Amino acid sequence: MVIIPRPELSHANFVHVSRLADARIHDFMDDVDPDDTEDCFSLGELDIDFRTDNNGPPNIGVVLTDPRGRRIGFDPLTKRAWDALPVAQGYVNCDDLGGADTCRGILQVCGPVTGTYRLEVIAQQTTAYNVSVLARSREVLDGNRLQSQFSKTDLNNLAIRKRSREIVLLHYSRDPQENVTAQLQQGHESLTRLSSSD
Repeated sequence: MVIIPRPELSHANFVHVSRLADARIHDFMDDVDPDDTEDCFSLGELDIDFRTDNNGPPNIGVVLTDPRGRRIGFDPLTKRAWDALPVAQGYVNCDDLGGADTCRGILQVCGPVTGTYRLEVIAQQTTAYNVSVLARSREVLDGNRLQSQFSKTDLNNLAIRKRSREIVLLHYSRDPQENVTAQLQQGHESLTRLSSSD
């Protein structure tokens, strides 16, 4: 059973920087962090849904590390949780799947900074999993209106073994001209999924 804490939107004032030699996630632009949830409208948003096809909560946990080395998520193998992003939350939702017994995990990041994010997928059991990423850019003035761009990418039916970890690299930009992309790191191979935009 995977439990992801559902904290209130936090304002963490610390940065947990880890050494991640396998991924260059510290290349980021000088974006400002959001101060509150109102900034989600102006600075963009990153929503990550993950699920497995079992009854109950997903058989995986996820830990998202942003380009500045801050984390949010839960590792079901070590029972460790992180909540170091300024305005973000993670939780498991079992209420909106039309009466099915499956649940999905959700990570929501308000005002994500531009750069490469590292999503670590951690399996409690051998399973197949799905990850959907919905990104919204910052708002820009288009004529007399503020507009933002949406893009989405999916990784579906990916197999993972019990007690193993996989890395998905997500490239996000606040720029409305760029779409979110996802790249699964599997040994020396990688599978890249480009996003579609609305």
